[in-house]
Amino acid sequence: MLFPQFIDNTLSDEETEAFLEHIRVCPRCRSELETEFMIVEGVRLLDTDSEDYDLRDTMTQAVRRAYQHMRGVRVRTIAAASVNTLVLLALAGTLLLELRIYFMG
Repeated sequence: MLFPQFIDNTLSDEETEAFLEHIRVCPRCRSELETEFMIVEGVRLLDTDSEDYDLRDTMTQAVRRAYQHMRGVRVRTIAAASVNTLVLLALAGTLLLELRIYFMG
């Protein structure tokens, strides 16, 4: 599974989206993610002076950040498509006006 890559934040946007959807509907994988996250983050915590031992909350925040990132990706994709559509409509309108001027003279 993609648990280590998710925890290290090295999944592509497409992989992250599929991963988040899967753990949303699969309680077994969500539980496995919690276990692996707690192990990996627990070991990292040993190397720091942090006293934040609420690893479940840390995992919840990581998942929330991933959802927010994916929401931002979708918004940017929709915005880019909208701008491209508006540019194409503007070009088509300009072309029609130019043709009208050319033929109606």
